[in-house]
Amino acid sequence: MTFDAQDWVPYDEGHRWRAHASYFETRGIRAWTEGDIPYRATNNHAFAHQHAVLLLALVHSLQAEGRVTSETRIQVLELGGGLGDFCVGVLLALRDELGEAGRALFDRVSYVFTDVSRLSLEQAIQRAALAGFVASGHVLPALVDGRAPSVAHTLDGEAVTLAPWAVLANYLCCVLPTKVFRKRADTWLELHSRNLRPLTEDARSSEPEATEEAARWRTLLGEHAWLPVDPRATFRGAHHAALLEEVLAQDVEAELAYPYAFMELLDSFLTRMPHGGVFLFSDFEDGSSPGHIASISRVPVVYGDSLNHPVCFPLFTPWARLRGAELLVNPGWHGSTRTALWRSGAPIASSLREAFTRGFIQSQASQDRLDFELAAQKLSEAGEHKRALRFYDRCIALDPHALTLYVQAGAVALALDDFETALRYLREGDSRDGLRQQDFSLRMSDVFCRQGDFLQAGALLERAVQEHEAPLTYVALGRVYLELGEHARAFQACARAGELSPDHQEVTQLLSEVQGAWCEAELGLTALARGWWQDKLRTLNQTTRETPS
Repeated sequence: MTFDAQDWVPYDEGHRWRAHASYFETRGIRAWTEGDIPYRATNNHAFAHQHAVLLLALVHSLQAEGRVTSETRIQVLELGGGLGDFCVGVLLALRDELGEAGRALFDRVSYVFTDVSRLSLEQAIQRAALAGFVASGHVLPALVDGRAPSVAHTLDGEAVTLAPWAVLANYLCCVLPTKVFRKRADTWLELHSRNLRPLTEDARSSEPEATEEAARWRTLLGEHAWLPVDPRATFRGAHHAALLEEVLAQDVEAELAYPYAFMELLDSFLTRMPHGGVFLFSDFEDGSSPGHIASISRVPVVYGDSLNHPVCFPLFTPWARLRGAELLVNPGWHGSTRTALWRSGAPIASSLREAFTRGFIQSQASQDRLDFELAAQKLSEAGEHKRALRFYDRCIALDPHALTLYVQAGAVALALDDFETALRYLREGDSRDGLRQQDFSLRMSDVFCRQGDFLQAGALLERAVQEHEAPLTYVALGRVYLELGEHARAFQACARAGELSPDHQEVTQLLSEVQGAWCEAELGLTALARGWWQDKLRTLNQTTRETPS
């Protein structure tokens, strides 16, 4: 079987990669907020706190080495920032949780928050927490494409000078352009696809494929082929081919997803950032270890239209050696995320090494936070609510800014009819919700209603609608007034809810209930008054007849 090479393009140039490249530009932050892409592994406060501690250790090292002074502005660059939750977490940890040293660094940090997607960047900086840091000048939003990282500009088109002492990149390696290679003894093959052509027997590769292995790539790509290549002619420069040959030297057969775009990104910053700066990245791994690169397919995980390749971390130690950088990598057996730290032009200082060891090797607070929440949810679903609350307490200790944890814990306490504990969680969440992202007043009013304290519930809801008018809050207020028999006020609350959300089914249902109860009450009062007057007349008549003239 023969193939026309012009019919095929490398995997990273095919139709799936074109769809991937446009996905975030059209989807924006809904890719995360509407559940397309999981993101909590690197967007929880415990994870951000670990990075803030590491930044403190870095600046301490830089000052001890005489590279910066206590007055030097410290530029931190985040690549592929997405929602902005990680950025907010780092800044909150510096400002509020790491003492005077953290606060001093917070005042010196210039945090450049970037994304490749204009839509994602515009939407992220409109979210309340991040918008506050942008307004205060602590965060500068900018557009940066990881495939051309030397160019950065604001949303208004102004150039941004990048000279970061720290570059942070979470789940970026897995989404940048990647080539997939197979090694068969001394032969190298590269995955190719035929763009949007019908699948035919004649178009399949002459190389034999295992049925299951072929099917996995066919599901993703349709027509595909493994075509012979010379890695030395595939890339600019010889270092990519040298790295591939070194990493796979012990493997007779292997398959490797090679993140060449990320390797070039690393190169770009390690040569341009000030000496002593660090590049810190986290991603999910493919399970490889040095000398044990698997031979099975590295098919990416697809979220929405986004391709996400498990990362081969054994690539980075020899790459750092080839590029003259020092590298720390945490082991991959303990969590969903693995982290690597590079330092440019200087050895990794002991304080920096200790901070990395404590935060990313000895302790896995970010993974604990995810595991504890999952355990709490599973226990709650199983009806073991008291045990669930123990895990929620541990989650909140690790991630006190996650308002949803207070909501979930309050609901579990309410399932136990433990009103006092439910109110404690909800009040704590409310005290932290300065930007009013969760309606804690509504949830607390439900607790008071279950206790039968409708007056307290009503007072709480009245304050809530003074701060922010929401249809469901007015519905809850209407129900409280209905319970109290204050039908006119219940009707007013329903009417306002209807103005805010005319088609809301719960508003229509409550309005019907209020009208029915009000009519019944009015009719009942009329009947009572008529009966009282008839009794009065009867008594008067009886008295008149019995009185002698």
